Amino acid sequence: MAYIFKFANNDIFINAVKTNPECNFTIYQGAAYYNNHRESGSFIKNVLGAPPGYISLYEQNVDRTGSSGMDALSGSLPVFEHAVQNQIDPRTLYGPNAYNPKTQPFIVKDGTRIGFNTVSTTNFNSATSMGEVMTENYPLSSSISREWYPASLARRSPTEVVEAASGEGFEVTNDGTVSYLFALVNTLNYYQTLSPHYAVSSSIGGGRDLTASSGVAPGLGATDVGMISIPSIFYGSQIKKGSLNLKFFISGTLVGELRDPQRNGNLIQVGPVGSNGSGSVAGVALYTEGFIILTGSWSLDDAHTATYAGSSDNPKWKYFADTLSSSTNPPTSTRDSTELLFADSSSYQLTFKGTEVVPTLTMFAHAQKNTLNHSNNTTAIAYGTSSVLITGSGGYFENDQLAIKNVVSSAYNDPTGSFKKTTYISKIAIYDENRNVLGVVKLATPVKKTEDRDITFKLKLDI
Repeated sequence: MAYIFKFANNDIFINAVKTNPECNFTIYQGAAYYNNHRESGSFIKNVLGAPPGYISLYEQNVDRTGSSGMDALSGSLPVFEHAVQNQIDPRTLYGPNAYNPKTQPFIVKDGTRIGFNTVSTTNFNSATSMGEVMTENYPLSSSISREWYPASLARRSPTEVVEAASGEGFEVTNDGTVSYLFALVNTLNYYQTLSPHYAVSSSIGGGRDLTASSGVAPGLGATDVGMISIPSIFYGSQIKKGSLNLKFFISGTLVGELRDPQRNGNLIQVGPVGSNGSGSVAGVALYTEGFIILTGSWSLDDAHTATYAGSSDNPKWKYFADTLSSSTNPPTSTRDSTELLFADSSSYQLTFKGTEVVPTLTMFAHAQKNTLNHSNNTTAIAYGTSSVLITGSGGYFENDQLAIKNVVSSAYNDPTGSFKKTTYISKIAIYDENRNVLGVVKLATPVKKTEDRDITFKLKLDI
């Protein structure tokens, strides 16, 4: 039998649960392994369509590899565009015995002028006509990346404006560019209150300037900089302070380890014990923004030489994660994926904890004494008792004196001990003020309820 009770004011409250999930990246020979495995659906390489070490943001197209039959049928058209133009129900393309192509986000161009954010107004106006289908591709993916800023290249190039050839007005000959590193200048300087190592221009280590380059401003302490970018999907609101751990391996042997024991953003070499550079600051971490700035230029292993950043050198912290492809970021792009030179025997490990705050709704459902001790379940009636008292041409009468089965524990099949009304609570439903069911909580094991027992159930829901 169902009972409905109203929550009291103290039975519902909202709080926040802070969690710190750990992420681990192992980087070797151009591949990143996220939490020690490659992202895949059926353990087949790239079935998610995302490279190793990447997260498929919406996990679209898991195990959807398409087929040559669909390719031949549609030609060069995207799946949905082919289906619309040929008046094919897209649902027929999917299933165990169908072509099973990859899903695609699509928009039909109409008078609302709604399009994808990645499509410019010019392309929107000129590329398609009314009624045509505009598509994008899944999966959307994300992973860590590395930027390499050698001391020889500028961190930015200024905008150049010259007088127009006609003699009237001016024209822009160079729009100028700003590197990702230079865009962090204000952020780095802001954190100087935590540590002087955040300063963009500093006298630390004989003097250095993260924004200067030896080719443009010689003598200003230009330095090589390696920058690791961590997308927020991996850490939430911020990386937990002090949780960053960077390890540099040569042929599987640890030659350097960085941590932030003081939790102020200074990445200090803490291992191996007695190694070259122990106790020195090799870089800083921007925990909220998700960046690691590495400038450590001392050799971690004088006996080892390999190709780092395109030239032969000893392993150094500024080369950390060197095998990751650096994205094109003018004016400091010096490499692309077609000309990567891997440092032989070098591998890297990056570990950190994120910070995720989850709002939680907590509700207390009370089963008080002398309540919830009756059941309309037919199995609650004593065996052999008929629910029909009289039936016939004169009428139909139910038995209102049904005997409830005695479920008191006993060694006998038919216990004769003192009877106690007993029920088992297996589900709790949550209703709104109009008695619409909002949700149902199913207990893993039904809870025994007797008349002399008070029971409170704690229900939690992430919102």
